[in-house]
Amino acid sequence: MVIRHGTAALSRIGRRHPFLFGVAMSAIKTSASDFMAQTVVERREQVDLRRNLIFCTWGLLYLGGVQYFIYVHLFARRWFPDAMAFAAKSWRAKLADTAGQRTVLKQVFLDQFVHHPFILFPAFYQVKEFIEGGTPSEGWRKFRQNQVEDLKLTWSVWIPVFLLNFSFSPLWMRVPVVAIVSFGFTTALSCLRGAPEQ
Repeated sequence: MVIRHGTAALSRIGRRHPFLFGVAMSAIKTSASDFMAQTVVERREQVDLRRNLIFCTWGLLYLGGVQYFIYVHLFARRWFPDAMAFAAKSWRAKLADTAGQRTVLKQVFLDQFVHHPFILFPAFYQVKEFIEGGTPSEGWRKFRQNQVEDLKLTWSVWIPVFLLNFSFSPLWMRVPVVAIVSFGFTTALSCLRGAPEQ
């Protein structure tokens, strides 16, 4: 009963304030992911607050803000306006709608093979270097050095997730779905890239 009321309340907030809901959820989730990586996975006795600030800032500004603009305004409203109608269809209708299936594939392709490699990861390394006191050129060098490994991890998680997200999520749930799945992904990314790199 309590869970049902809590879920209904979150749904109401998400529908009324989708941007703020997505930004807040992304910031909290990303900070919590790094906290879990440091305390549970790496078993650190003290949390590296600088590192946690990197992930909290990343969650707030990029995962919540920029991705809201990409997934809601660009993908769903401007570039693929029929996407939400496809997401609302029944399974049977989705299976018969080949144009809608192609739209999902186009969204996944743009997200995973354009957005992530050319925008998301370069931006992540710039935020990380800024907070660590490095330079933009150092951020770019680290991005290029880690690009193949980062993208392999990304594609193994996000291609299947976005196939489902773009097929079934209502507009207001797109960023929160990313935030929920991203908890585990960000924990792995924090373990892989959270510590300062030489």
